[in-house]
Amino acid sequence: MNIYLDNCNIGELEKKYVIEALDSGYISTRGPLVKKVEEVLGEYLGGYVAATYSGTAALHLSLKYAIKKYNLDPLKEKIGVIIPAITFAATSHAALYNNLIPVFCDIDPFTLNLDPNSANEAIKLAKSKGINVKFIMPVHLYGNPCNMDEIIKLSKDHGLIIIEDAAESLASKYKDILTGTFGEFGAFSFNANKVITASSGGIIFSKNKEDIEYLRFLTLQARVEAKGYYHEDLGYNYRMTNIEAAILLAQFEKLNYFLNLKKNFFKIYFDYFKNYFELLRFQQTTQNSTTNYWLITIVFNKKLNITEFQKKLSEYNIPTRRIFYPLPLMEFYKKYQLTENLEDFYKNSIYVYNYGLNLPSSTKNDYSAIEYTAKKVIELISLSSLC
Repeated sequence: MNIYLDNCNIGELEKKYVIEALDSGYISTRGPLVKKVEEVLGEYLGGYVAATYSGTAALHLSLKYAIKKYNLDPLKEKIGVIIPAITFAATSHAALYNNLIPVFCDIDPFTLNLDPNSANEAIKLAKSKGINVKFIMPVHLYGNPCNMDEIIKLSKDHGLIIIEDAAESLASKYKDILTGTFGEFGAFSFNANKVITASSGGIIFSKNKEDIEYLRFLTLQARVEAKGYYHEDLGYNYRMTNIEAAILLAQFEKLNYFLNLKKNFFKIYFDYFKNYFELLRFQQTTQNSTTNYWLITIVFNKKLNITEFQKKLSEYNIPTRRIFYPLPLMEFYKKYQLTENLEDFYKNSIYVYNYGLNLPSSTKNDYSAIEYTAKKVIELISLSSLC
């Protein structure tokens, strides 16, 4: 039996669209399918979209353009960005690409998303260090929507610009509103392990057409085509390719099918684990939200050796993944630390990292693979040797 953690699910439709794209001669960034991606996803999300070659590029440009739009200058003053301690490093890397200072806050121990109370404390600590926090980047971790009411309130209280990291949360909703559509910009990823993929690829969403048109301009090296090779801004080679767009359009046709599969996977895990909630808990879906179950995640309530637990599961050919390592505890990021007492300030992030695990969630799995995984997890957590 093959069991997959987060592998992409590619079939004949993707091959058909890619071959058609190859036969058309458009294989780079100028193809018509890139524009079609922007139209299709713009309509789906309820606004406008700029297609990029990665989610990281989408985050980078979202921040870069917001800095320009609001006349900020991170080279003249220390400008901070609120970022949850648990996220993929691309979130904080995008801040650094723009000379912004990552200001890390703790997470909620149940939803695993940004904790607004911790963010509020982080803003105060940053201010004491001369950092003017102007941005907040809520990350909808593993597809679970943040409590956007609380994020919006925090942003109004402190005058923050919201840039949503929706890399993992396509189709997730908070109060029936799609994630990635609440902030100034929303950045999505279509990396090979996401709910749908373009192999790589990403998009930037906005409800402002002019903003998106300029962002598209930046993805094409800010070149004014009417003037030949004349450039009006610092541009980037960040445009999605026509081949990536072909894959993505095929995948988008399967989105609802994939979402239903993932929802059913969660139901299977839930049915197996519901009698063991004294030992473990699921990542809690935010109230009034719908998650896409990108990566189904558990956190153990009892302290066990998570590395040994993974090793035992791998002996049964079950792949798992640790929770993201808390960014402010990495040596590289310690130069941005807000407090000497990292263990206390980021206690939830540290606990979740130490005792959390992503379970097989790929749509390449069949139901028997999920059932097998659930049974083996139950079997292993009963072994006192792992505690």
